[in-house]
Order: sequence, then structure tokens, then C-alpha cells
Amino acid sequence: MKKILDKMFNNKNLAFWVPIIVAALIYLLFLLCGSPVDKKPLLIGTPIVTVFWYFGSFLIVFVQMKNQMCPEWFLNFAELLVTVMFTVFGSVEAICFIISGFRNFSPIICAGIVTYSSISLAHVKRIIK
Repeated sequence: MKKILDKMFNNKNLAFWVPIIVAALIYLLFLLCGSPVDKKPLLIGTPIVTVFWYFGSFLIVFVQMKNQMCPEWFLNFAELLVTVMFTVFGSVEAICFIISGFRNFSPIICAGIVTYSSISLAHVKRIIK
């Protein structure tokens, strides 16, 4: 699993910036084209939820990296599972949002997509260690 993770996060800049840019574009699409019903709470809440999710997922993985009692196989499995699960979920939700005509927006879309970026940042810190 370590080889799969190393391959996924091989290009550090792309693994970090592309998910953030994609999430920002989805948010911008909602901002410009989303339905006006109950738009204000989502406009304010989405960046807050995304930032908390980003740093929360980073800190959880980073703390487990520093934990001496956490086996490496478990850390590899958890990194891979969380990255794939939330990135796929966020991407599917983003596609559903686009197909629905920019009506079914949820802050979880952006949070799920930036999970890839936060786990890649933690993985890079793990390699440096």
C-alpha cells in the first residue's frame, strides 16, 4: 500500500494544488449559477467547513504518524481508505451537482475533494521523517 500512496502523491505540487483548485471551481460554479434559495448559509458555511475539514483530516493523519504505537500498515491502510473514499464521494457529488443544473450543492463536495490535498500534505511530511 505504501507504494500505491507514493505513486498517488508522487508529484507534490499537483497532489496539493489540483484538488484545492477543483474545489474552488465547484464553489465558484455554485456562487455564479446556483439556485438562489437558501444560498447565503451555504456561501458562508462552505469555506468554513472545507477549511476545518482540511486541517482536521491533516492533523488526524499527522498525529497518527507521530504516534509510536500506530503500526505502519494501519497508517498506510487508513491513508489510502480515507483518500479514496472521500475523494470519490466528493467527485461523485460534484458530478451530481453539475448534472442537476447547479442545484444540489453541499459543502461536503468541497470538503471531500480537498481531502486528497490534505492527506498528500501529511504523506509528504511522513516521507521527510
